[in-house]
Amino acid sequence: MATRRNYQRKKNGNDSPLHVLPVVADLIDYTLNLTDNAKHFPKKVRFTIVNRIQERVLSIYENLLEANEIFPIRNDSDKAKRLELQRAALTDCKLLLFYVELSKKRGYIDTGTFEYWTKKVLDVKYMSAAWYKSELEDGQKPPASQDESQA
Repeated sequence: MATRRNYQRKKNGNDSPLHVLPVVADLIDYTLNLTDNAKHFPKKVRFTIVNRIQERVLSIYENLLEANEIFPIRNDSDKAKRLELQRAALTDCKLLLFYVELSKKRGYIDTGTFEYWTKKVLDVKYMSAAWYKSELEDGQKPPASQDESQA
C-alpha cells in the first residue's frame, strides 16, 4: 500500500522532506516493542506507566503530522494552530523523557536501554524544536517590499 510522502512546507514554495516523521515512527516502533515486553514492564504497571508512555509517543507523531498538514498557511489562525501543535509535540517529548527516566529509576529498564531510548527521544525533540524555531523565524520576518524583490 502506497503512502503519501510528508513534506515540510515552506513559504517560498519549496517543499523539503519532513525528516522528523520517520524518526518518530522509529521511536514509536522501539517504544511499543519495549513496553509490550513483560520482561521489562510487568503487567502490574501496565495502566500506570506503560499506557502513558505509549499515549505520549503516539501523540508526538499525531501532533507533528497535523502540524504538517496545515498547508498552505492562509492566515494567522493557521499559523497559530501549527505552532500550537508543534509545542504540544515538544511537551510530549519532555513528558516521555520523564517516563523513560522514571522507568530507569524503578528498575524496569537497564542503563543501556535508558541511554538508547533517551537518545531516540532527544533526536525527535531536537528536530521538532528546530522546525518550531524555523516556523517562528519565518513568521517574524517582514514581507519583502516590492522595491527589494525587484532589486
